[in-house]
Amino acid sequence: MMPAVFGDARQSGERRAHIVVVDDDVVDLELLNAEIAGRYGGAYGVVSESSAGKTLTALEAMQRNGKRVAVVLARQWMGEMNGSDLLSSLRSLHPRAKRVLLISPGDWGHERTADAIRGAIASGCVDHYLSKPSKAADESFHRAISGFLYEWTSSEEGSAYEVTARDEHDFGRAASRGGSDRFDVAVVGAGPAGLAAAVYGSSEGLTTVVVERGTIGGQAGSSSMIRNYLGFARGIGGAELARQAYEQAWVFGTRFLTGREVVRLHCGDDTHVLTTADGVEISSRTVVLAAGVTYNRLNVPSLEERLGQGVYYGAAPAEARHFAGRHVYVVGAGNSAGQAVLHLAKWAEMATLVVRGPRLEKHMSKYLIEEIEAAANVAVLLSTRVVGGSGDGRLETLTLADNVDDNTSAVPADAVFALIGAQPHTAWLPPAIARDGHGFVVTGAELTHDGLLDDWLLPRSPRTLETSSPGVFAVGDIRSRSMKRVASAVGEGSGAIKEIHHYLESQSKWSALRRNPT
Repeated sequence: MMPAVFGDARQSGERRAHIVVVDDDVVDLELLNAEIAGRYGGAYGVVSESSAGKTLTALEAMQRNGKRVAVVLARQWMGEMNGSDLLSSLRSLHPRAKRVLLISPGDWGHERTADAIRGAIASGCVDHYLSKPSKAADESFHRAISGFLYEWTSSEEGSAYEVTARDEHDFGRAASRGGSDRFDVAVVGAGPAGLAAAVYGSSEGLTTVVVERGTIGGQAGSSSMIRNYLGFARGIGGAELARQAYEQAWVFGTRFLTGREVVRLHCGDDTHVLTTADGVEISSRTVVLAAGVTYNRLNVPSLEERLGQGVYYGAAPAEARHFAGRHVYVVGAGNSAGQAVLHLAKWAEMATLVVRGPRLEKHMSKYLIEEIEAAANVAVLLSTRVVGGSGDGRLETLTLADNVDDNTSAVPADAVFALIGAQPHTAWLPPAIARDGHGFVVTGAELTHDGLLDDWLLPRSPRTLETSSPGVFAVGDIRSRSMKRVASAVGEGSGAIKEIHHYLESQSKWSALRRNPT
């Protein structure tokens, strides 16, 4: 029996991507056919099968014929082969396809189903799981399918949000009037913490501006998939989370200025002034420091010479697709490094994680360690450091040193991504903003504990996220003792707005008292 293929036959010769679905329950398969072909058959080829074996045969044929596969949905519990096993086989055939485990409504609540989902995700053989549609026009089902297709399209074709030229022009024109506009909140940095401050500040009626020296999303924007962020059961890509947060803040009225680096902060009693490298001054009643961190360097001259030519700091998702079928290395031991090596493994023939220490558990989440251990094309080199590199123009070879016996070896490498810690972007801050020994901004009670309040003149203690300069707050990775997690950064960004409301109320009272001391 030939697989059922849906979609406009007139477009069959085009390079349309395909959606493949397999379910050995005939009744459920008919509903799946109707839902998927009806919604997506005009833009995608839809291949439907009731046999896992025949599905593999069809996928092999599609690979030989150069056909693109966007999404494969497989029922978990099938007589011939479990869906997770089928999707695991798919990795070598169509490594960039989104692999989705279909769960029947009656299978929810059973421990074996939960074990299957956890095991499949940990092994890296599935990207998502999804309940089968329970009725025609099941919009919850279609919302998920649309998300999978969006993720695949973004990964395949590349996508990045850029602030429009009009927004830049209008802002520059307003700012050029010599600080005639004064904002309620000026946020420095557009990572999760800064974006959260922008969303909550503008949504609660505070005039808010965000200044970002790089791109929207910060370090989290380079995470391929954040699986432990509350409310996203199937995970969400860091770039997608940042894009949605940006749009949310913009709709509420936040102004954005990207590609501009803040180089100076003047702290005043009622007004603080930020100055960018090109001379733009931004006046604001309060400031939220959310500038994040910059990556530590490998300090290997032969690699620095090839920066951007196979040598990268951080792991931008857009870079991964350029290394299909190649061997790449990731240097680091934290969650960002773990996420990067797993994402690169979807494209590369082999992805190797290089770790200076003897184990991963000290800095990496357990779920990431399990995924790395289960991934067939991910290797881990412990107690190893990168000491050199070579190549004709771009990177071709890495030199690795064993930390135990100090022996070195040269290995073929098409790229290396370094995620070996970071330094806070705080050198531009004035002395009035207290920092710890590593340059991170100290806030709240820690200021008193560390004896950093010599110049504090107010009759109250600093608020939880407030710095040693009243009205200036610090959130996210830039803050001393922060948790370095997306969820905590978002919490701090939103929490800072609550503290800002209290600060502005107290300032109004103090101003009234100064005007009428009696």
